[in-house]
Amino acid sequence: MSSERRIDDLRNLVNGLYNLGQTIGTGHFAVVKLARHVFTQKEVAVKVIDKSKLDEISKAHLFQEVQCMKLVQHPNVVRLYEVIDTPNKLYLILEFADGGDMYDYITKHVNGLNESLSRKYFRQICRALKYCHKMCVCHRDLK
Repeated sequence: MSSERRIDDLRNLVNGLYNLGQTIGTGHFAVVKLARHVFTQKEVAVKVIDKSKLDEISKAHLFQEVQCMKLVQHPNVVRLYEVIDTPNKLYLILEFADGGDMYDYITKHVNGLNESLSRKYFRQICRALKYCHKMCVCHRDLK
């Protein structure tokens, strides 16, 4: 194996445990990548946050958000498995929801969702919100 290839492999390896793959989402300070656990082969989403782009207030908000995510464990909320904190980046290892977010799901159905399916999803959202509120967590970015 060439040294260039090894460097690329290392760049795409997080903490020796996750092989980073394609980008599945982007934001102001972060990119979300599909990844695979080296040993279990389980697919996860890895949110890679560039801490150098954050001011002190944003960093404090981010770490508060991470603490909330650690508390929340509900079947209808994407689960945070692990946090890997390095000097320049913060890696959030998240459950991979391969169906995408609700907005994308709804827009893919140009004729809309039927009422019973809509009701089912609405109940799941309500259960998740009720649970979060019970845990004193409010959500600012429902997807």
